[in-house]
Amino acid sequence: MSEHHYRARCEKDGRHWSVDVPELRLHTFGATLADAEDMARDAIAGVLDVPVDRVSVDLVVQGAEELQADLAAARSERAAAEEHMRTAQARAVEALLAKGASQRDTARLLGMSHQRVSQVAAGSSAVDA
Repeated sequence: MSEHHYRARCEKDGRHWSVDVPELRLHTFGATLADAEDMARDAIAGVLDVPVDRVSVDLVVQGAEELQADLAAARSERAAAEEHMRTAQARAVEALLAKGASQRDTARLLGMSHQRVSQVAAGSSAVDA
């Protein structure tokens, strides 16, 4: 994990991406966003006198900041929902199997494959052990 994380503003400037790192008053550019990010990381590492692999940069495109933030929030919400679904799924599988339902019946009731029920059940028992 990087020790030095910076947010950089970027915008298309003709054929290149122009990048500013306001915190360090740095400006650089690259032909592609990947190049621009690499150049920004390299410039930051040079200013801070640290290895480039300890630097990370989040590129924020001028005029699209809100859209990028909305997408990041949606991804975070999706991750939380997926975790909630996994927990609810494991509880339901565990409860139905404990009530004597077969894996196939449990799968039918929960809209899952019997193979997935088997995987979830194995994961639940591994956690309980």
